[in-house]
Amino acid sequence: MPTSKLALYTQKMREICTAVAARDLDKVLGYFDDECVVVNGVDGTVGDKSALLPGFEAMFATFPDWTPRVATSFTEGDTVGVLYECTGTAGGSGPKVTWIGTGYATFDPETLKIVRDVYYMDEAALGQKVSDAEAVG
Repeated sequence: MPTSKLALYTQKMREICTAVAARDLDKVLGYFDDECVVVNGVDGTVGDKSALLPGFEAMFATFPDWTPRVATSFTEGDTVGVLYECTGTAGGSGPKVTWIGTGYATFDPETLKIVRDVYYMDEAALGQKVSDAEAVG
């Protein structure tokens, strides 16, 4: 088992990315505490872990092959900040694009479950990337 918080929490985030790529949302949700606070930095909503499902479903509808991976991470206490490199094919047959996502996950150090999850994505920039790729392709 990794010994540093950075290694441990980053490994958990990589496991979540692997579960997302496999479309195993039950496994993804298993990493989150039942009382987890989820902050959607895109639309400013706050909810519990069930608030994650609509976001995943929307991404899969837009990018059926959406695959995030941890590009880099850092820790502050029990919070890990992650910069994700995401790839996906728009509509499943459109252009394949790559974009950046960011997030912060605070872990309960005893259970290793995420108790607070905050994520951001520049949807306007992503939309522009898709439009630019469609114009070229």
